[in-house]
Amino acid sequence: MRLLALLPALLLGISPVGAQTPPPALTEVQRTDLRCSAAFAIVAMEQAGGDALPGWPPLALRGKSFFADTGERVMREAGLTRDGVRALIAAEVQALQAAPDPDAALAALAEPCAARLDATVPPLKKPDLAQCAAILDLAYEEVHAREGMSAAARDLKTLAMVLADRQRKSIASTGGSSEAADRTLAQERGAMAAAGAADQFDIAHCYDLAKPDEKSHY
Repeated sequence: MRLLALLPALLLGISPVGAQTPPPALTEVQRTDLRCSAAFAIVAMEQAGGDALPGWPPLALRGKSFFADTGERVMREAGLTRDGVRALIAAEVQALQAAPDPDAALAALAEPCAARLDATVPPLKKPDLAQCAAILDLAYEEVHAREGMSAAARDLKTLAMVLADRQRKSIASTGGSSEAADRTLAQERGAMAAAGAADQFDIAHCYDLAKPDEKSHY
């Protein structure tokens, strides 16, 4: 883990609480939540860079929610400013960086912090085939509008088509009609088009559902 390299981005514009500043009186719960917020920020940046650290759930959305909610709560309960809370989180990041083994120190927080995350921010739902087809088709439209038919847009369109085809086959295997499958796909697309609707789903699961069958390719 590149903790030292991540530190400047995490602490940009923050002046951590130093030795000359008396630390604010915080409860153990508040301190633990701030420590987990620091860990989530580090891990989320690693995940965004393609490094899936063992033991940590996806944090791009849920970690951000925990970080924001914790900051607001500690500000309110402890009477701190936003910069004051950010400085405390910065100090937690620096404490991890100063540990004899920063990677081990971060890994030790995975289980307790993930438990706190599950208790406060609901885990992402696993989408089904129709939901995934809708999510990736909408993502394709967004990327296509911004970039044209780029490689990313083509990949999203291909995956959306694969998922839609598998949904149709799944419904057909239970005696459903192609019209019923198309209605389901259209309904899910309409539902996912609502603002923030897709954010509650584990989109990584969609890529698992779209993986090629062992004897096929696309």
